Amino acid sequence: MKQRLSLVIGIFIIMALSNAIVPVLPEYADEMPALQGIIFSAYFFGAFVMVIPAGVLGDRYGRRPFIIAGLLLTVLSGGIILLVSNPYAVTVARIVEGIGAGLFVSCALSWVNIQPDHTRLSGLYFAALNAGLIAGLMGTGILNAHFGQNSGVMLFTGLVFIPLIFSFFLSDTKSEPTDNIPKIHTIGWRNRWLYFSSFILIGISGVLVSLYPEFTDESPFILGMLFATMNAATICSSLIAPHLSLQPIQTIRMASALVGMAVIFSFVAPVYVGIGGVFFLFMVIGASIGFVFVSQMNYLATSEKLQGTAIGLLTAASYGGMAVLPFISGILTEFISYAATFFVSGFFCLLVTVTIARCRCALPE
Repeated sequence: MKQRLSLVIGIFIIMALSNAIVPVLPEYADEMPALQGIIFSAYFFGAFVMVIPAGVLGDRYGRRPFIIAGLLLTVLSGGIILLVSNPYAVTVARIVEGIGAGLFVSCALSWVNIQPDHTRLSGLYFAALNAGLIAGLMGTGILNAHFGQNSGVMLFTGLVFIPLIFSFFLSDTKSEPTDNIPKIHTIGWRNRWLYFSSFILIGISGVLVSLYPEFTDESPFILGMLFATMNAATICSSLIAPHLSLQPIQTIRMASALVGMAVIFSFVAPVYVGIGGVFFLFMVIGASIGFVFVSQMNYLATSEKLQGTAIGLLTAASYGGMAVLPFISGILTEFISYAATFFVSGFFCLLVTVTIARCRCALPE
């Protein structure tokens, strides 16, 4: 139990801390949106560059040391954010935080995927991940209002010591070196359409989060509830998915079609059906992503020997989508229109519906 608690609680706190800085971004770079964007994105950059090396190293040397290192870096980055006010120092701290998250996420997920009950554990893991995102964004806003700036960062940084202590009880494993274990590029190419689906579907969720505040001009409270609803739907579907027999191709094909249509409809929903319709569409998107998460993990657990490498590539695809697609959507919106951005985003989701059929990702009967 302590082993599982270290990972479930750990990902909850790491995700909460990654979002805890969002409500106080203006305190570091007031009236400087570009610098605020850099501070926010620095975390994703650090995570993106680390997830693949962390997965490979975890396969080779065992996962526990890198899980512990990731949690220690999370404590370090939180301490730096609490002690400094210079925006560039905070940016460096966010990169360190992302590196710590990359170490933890790749090795924790690969540990989950080698357990006999990996399907149930992956559902719990992704539920905790999304719960952490909600807690970091909404909980920090409440804490800061009552206890002052960075009280949320302080709380979640302190809580990291709980999974850190539990992590020392993790049973460790590493892959045996054999001649027939595939190289990283072989794994990447074999599962390219699976990774492409993660890049697009996770990236599109980032597009909506980045575009909708300016697109709808709703109040921060309504927007916070809207994004929390999407994460809550992902939590529910992540807990339900392990109890269903989900084949990856069919699951991703249906999910990507639903997300694509929901993204396109979310462009016209505020005018024709109101904010209630938008909430429903965001629930559809969040729930679809939860089913995709679990089916991807379940497939990789049964198909790859190097779980760290395979999971590292999957996580890198997710972080890459979160970094690249919102950036492209911003350019499309500025130089063309919101309509172009929403319809192009929907098209890419529907493209996943077609391309995932080329993946040989089938679970054994």
